[in-house]
Amino acid sequence: MTASVAWAQVPALLPGRWEVYEVGFLASAFVPDSVRERLDDPQVADLNVAIQRGEAQLLVEFRPDGTYEFTIDRAGERVRTETGTYTLKNSELSAYSAEPDGSSIHNQHLVKVTKRTLVLAFPVGERLPGIMEEVEYRRSKY
Repeated sequence: MTASVAWAQVPALLPGRWEVYEVGFLASAFVPDSVRERLDDPQVADLNVAIQRGEAQLLVEFRPDGTYEFTIDRAGERVRTETGTYTLKNSELSAYSAEPDGSSIHNQHLVKVTKRTLVLAFPVGERLPGIMEEVEYRRSKY
C-alpha cells in the first residue's frame, strides 16, 4: 500500500532518467551582502565546467515504483552509485538510501518538472543562511 500512496503523489512527468545540466544558487532580497559575497563556490564552478565539457555526469533515475538510482561519473569513471526510495508530497522530495552518508536527493523542493526539464532546490545550510542551491536537470537521452 505504501508504494501506491507514494506513486499517487508523483507527477506523471517525474519518472525517468535525468542528467544534471547546471548547478546554481538563489538568494532572496533579504540575504545580506556579507552572505552573497560567499556565493562564489569554486567546487560548484568546477562542477559546472566539468558538466559542460562532458567530464562529469550526474544522473538520477526516478522509477514509478518509488525507487531511484543516482550516479556520478567523473572523467569516465563511476565515483558514486546510490539506490534508494523516494516520495513526493506537496512538492517536497524525501528520499532514503542505505548508503553510509544517506541520500543525495533527500529534502529537496520540486521547483519545476516538464517533459524535458527538472529543477530541484534545497537550502545550502548554516554556512550560507537564506541561500538555496538549485539543480537543473535535463531528461537523459540514454
